[in-house]
Amino acid sequence: MQQKNVIKIYDDNLADCTNKGMGYNVPPLINHVAIYFLQQNMALPDVQLFYKHHENLKWKTVTGRPEKNWKVLAKDWIYNTIQNRKLLERQEAKRKAFPDT
Repeated sequence: MQQKNVIKIYDDNLADCTNKGMGYNVPPLINHVAIYFLQQNMALPDVQLFYKHHENLKWKTVTGRPEKNWKVLAKDWIYNTIQNRKLLERQEAKRKAFPDT
């Protein structure tokens, strides 16, 4: 329920922005990124980490070329975040199951 309220707030703030959140507008508005992350069941701190990281890179690739689609970056970021969380959960479960190792 809270997620829908947050998305509505961001949507209301973007009422005049038509088609700018499709992914090709780089750098994106943080509101567009927040909506996308919330739709993917991610938390707002994840949005901030993603946005700050790519702001620091000036929305460029490691070779210095401008990024073309922020949603591709976001999708990879979300996938990697989920995989890292799963890894930490497995490591914690292993530590609990085998405390002496």
